[in-house]
Amino acid sequence: MRDSLPPTYYCALIATLYVLTFALSNLDGYLTLFCLETGFCEERNPFMRWSLNISPDFFLFFKNALVGGFGAVLLVIGWRSHRKSVLFFFGLLFLLYLWVIHYHFANL
Repeated sequence: MRDSLPPTYYCALIATLYVLTFALSNLDGYLTLFCLETGFCEERNPFMRWSLNISPDFFLFFKNALVGGFGAVLLVIGWRSHRKSVLFFFGLLFLLYLWVIHYHFANL
């Protein structure tokens, strides 16, 4: 019995999680700006609060650069090593962003 996924399936799964996580991160950024503008929420992450103090455009750029960069590092590690831990961390990050999006919609 095989205990690992075929490399092509594994890489496709990691790439899909990367794209979906990046999309959820973008949605989170726009929902954060909307909530801040309407006064429904406040930014609690000090790095994101710092970037918001500069400008909303810089906030979106900074958020996308962090998530995209971290995701790209995980993507490259996953493609080269085929470790299950990379898939686990991408799944965890994806679920975290799902929870954040749920939080935004629950507070609208």
